[in-house]
Order: sequence, then structure tokens, then C-alpha cells
Amino acid sequence: MSEKNIRLTRRQQEMLLRGLRYVRSSVALEQQDWSEEVEQKRQNQYQEIAELEGLLGDMPLVEAAAV
Repeated sequence: MSEKNIRLTRRQQEMLLRGLRYVRSSVALEQQDWSEEVEQKRQNQYQEIAELEGLLGDMPLVEAAAV
């Protein structure tokens, strides 16, 4: 995976984190017949989301320019 540096304002960070919460909810609400494979897939998705949340939460933020 390639790595890129981006600069976010607090508002942009909050928007992305809110979007990830929505994604997590959609994973949780996706109706599938239960199986160990389905559960493992769901747990993997939760882990990926948590990793992204961690990356976003630890990013240095920039102040928005006054308009």
C-alpha cells in the first residue's frame, strides 16, 4: 500500500470519522445468514475501519484559513 500525507482541518477530520461510523453501522446492519466465514469477514471489516479511525485520529490538523 502506498503512503500519502494529507493535511486536514478539524472539520474535515470529523466528516471522515462520521463517515466511518456510517460504514461501521452498514457492516453491522448488513443482513446475512450467520456462518463463521461471514463473522470473520465482518470482524476483518471492523478491524480495517478501526485502523482508519486510528490514523485519522492521530493526524496533525491544520487550521482553516480565515475567509
